[in-house]
Amino acid sequence: MQRPQARRSSTMSRALWFGRPWVLAAVLGRSITVLVVAILTLWLEFMFGIASFSAPIMPITMWTVLALLTAWIASIARPLLLRASNSYILREDGLEVIVGIVTSKSFVIAPSGFSDLEVVRSISARIVGSGDIVIHTQGDSDIRMEKVRRPLKVAAQIREVMARPFARIAKSEPIREQVG
Repeated sequence: MQRPQARRSSTMSRALWFGRPWVLAAVLGRSITVLVVAILTLWLEFMFGIASFSAPIMPITMWTVLALLTAWIASIARPLLLRASNSYILREDGLEVIVGIVTSKSFVIAPSGFSDLEVVRSISARIVGSGDIVIHTQGDSDIRMEKVRRPLKVAAQIREVMARPFARIAKSEPIREQVG
């Protein structure tokens, strides 16, 4: 995974971690499932002798292949759109979650607004090494980072950044006493 070079400015600090939803396992699993269904369906069509039937425009086997291709594209569309639309950047001064393709929303969570963090991993997510991280803020909103690869390691990094003491030192003015 290539890490972006952080631009130096007064509002940005160095990126400690950059991530996108990890969807490789979902795409591979769905692709293998559609391939198995395609092989089984075509085998059954040839076994029962309906593969040579001519339907409008093309043979029935071509309709089957077209239907399964459409099902495959529909099944992998959501994971690929999720990967394209979400990115997560952990910086020294907070966490930024960017969501959206056409219209983009950016959520920045500063250590002062951080409340709690939760890692959610299903059995299948544990098998492939991914999970969701839910960040609870002091406001009423929760921000969900979906399909994070190695979520326990990333959660530890987020906790390390968010648990740092946060203090602003105000410019002090000398105290003047008035006498009399």
